[in-house]
Amino acid sequence: MLFETHAWVTLDNAVAIYNVYSDVLVATVPVGTAPAFPKRTPDGTKVLVPNFGSNSVSVICTAGNLVLATIPVGLAPTSVAIDPTSTTAYVTNSGSGTVSVISIPTNTVVSTITVGSGPVDVTIARDGSRVYVSNGDSNSVSVINPVTNTVISTIPVGTSPNGLAVSLDNTKLFVVNSGSNNVSVINTSTNALLSLIPVGSDPQKIAANPVNPVFMYVSNFGSNSVSVISTTGLNVITSIPVGVNPLGLDVTGDGTQLWVTNEGDSSISIINTLTNTIASALPTSFPPRGVTVGRVGSALSPSDPIDLTDPYQLEEITESVCIIVEKVYASCLQRECFPAFIITLPTGGVPPFTFVSMTFSTGVIVPGSVVITPIPSRPNFSRVQFTIQIPYTLTLRDSTGALFTITGTLPDINKDIVMYFPPTRPEFDFNLRVETRTEVLTSPVFTTTTIQLAIGSFVITKVTGLVQLLVPAFGFCPEPPLCEEFPNIPENPCLNFFNPDLTPFPSDFFPPQLDTCQ
Repeated sequence: MLFETHAWVTLDNAVAIYNVYSDVLVATVPVGTAPAFPKRTPDGTKVLVPNFGSNSVSVICTAGNLVLATIPVGLAPTSVAIDPTSTTAYVTNSGSGTVSVISIPTNTVVSTITVGSGPVDVTIARDGSRVYVSNGDSNSVSVINPVTNTVISTIPVGTSPNGLAVSLDNTKLFVVNSGSNNVSVINTSTNALLSLIPVGSDPQKIAANPVNPVFMYVSNFGSNSVSVISTTGLNVITSIPVGVNPLGLDVTGDGTQLWVTNEGDSSISIINTLTNTIASALPTSFPPRGVTVGRVGSALSPSDPIDLTDPYQLEEITESVCIIVEKVYASCLQRECFPAFIITLPTGGVPPFTFVSMTFSTGVIVPGSVVITPIPSRPNFSRVQFTIQIPYTLTLRDSTGALFTITGTLPDINKDIVMYFPPTRPEFDFNLRVETRTEVLTSPVFTTTTIQLAIGSFVITKVTGLVQLLVPAFGFCPEPPLCEEFPNIPENPCLNFFNPDLTPFPSDFFPPQLDTCQ
């Protein structure tokens, strides 16, 4: 499978697909009536297009550039957000005051959530723990728990809230207020307002730079510009002139290009994000509305031509090969901390003791501790409960210089998390795996009988399965270099002495001459 980078732009009842790095129109795919703001799945296999006039969502296969399914939703759908696992989509129905929850593997609506009036945009927290919906007619943002699919909080914001984006560190929610000409910055932990950032006239959508966490971009429909916002200073750094009435915008995965759809003059502005200048402009056949950009899997065989204008494509592919590998279906990261872990000092040593080292083995799941419970309201997801133990080896030195080694495990780490864990045929087994990295955080504190340490651990939990994958190959590996033999010292030392390469003539054979430099 080769990789390309495309932009999907909604036009009149169709989606135009462009190669991002050659600006060439690759295909045009018919969809429903008046498509609005599309969204690519994180795995790059599909694009979901809300059809405002058809009350439906078209699911486009990115490899074949064709519609796989059309899913009925609520009235006047406008925007889509997709969870990090590419399995669940959330669609705002602006005419119904609801959000449709779609199971992407089955192309069905599995839940409908009532939110505020006139919901127009939706986004998901970086860790997938929250879904945010802007209610344009209620001047608020609904906060949804994706496990229960219920609204757990409502945040008041400015007038006619529209575009939404979460900062890369997941600490701030940026809300574009079209009627207030500003952006509300919300603390995602407390749902409290942190700041209001003035932008251009009638701002619409917002996009984060996926590489540089400092920058956000806002389309100003009435000012024909894009405001560049600093997520740290919470201010506008610069304003970039674009086409007439900019609406949708999105940033390429490498963070170098910003694509902006200009509804007023039927064009696309492509901005170089390094210089904040227009790199190129493309005309469109109909006023564009939304755009989503990203890498996709292209179903090219090794005999098909490779687009050398796309820097992400692999070159010199000689074949496709099928390999058996353990595929990671889902993974998540958590941190654990033991601020005061106490170990009893050895009785055989002579105090005082000094700390030498503490090493850790990777964590293991305690046998029999795993409990997996499917979540009825969230297809293909389960509540996963288990216990982790992390072994350690502590080395101490007593006052006589003798070394003492103490082994044990850190306190049990009990996990209760939500993970993608779809049902499978009986012959296929998923594996639950953990990887850990543990370290001592501060200098140890000794008492007469104990040592106290602060210990932190990164814990990655994975759901894996053994599968066959088709991957591009460059052929077999080349012939390796010759192995280096370990030198053997000859029994007769004169052999080395007689070899001028091993024993060169000494440079100090003659005494040095008088140095005439004064």
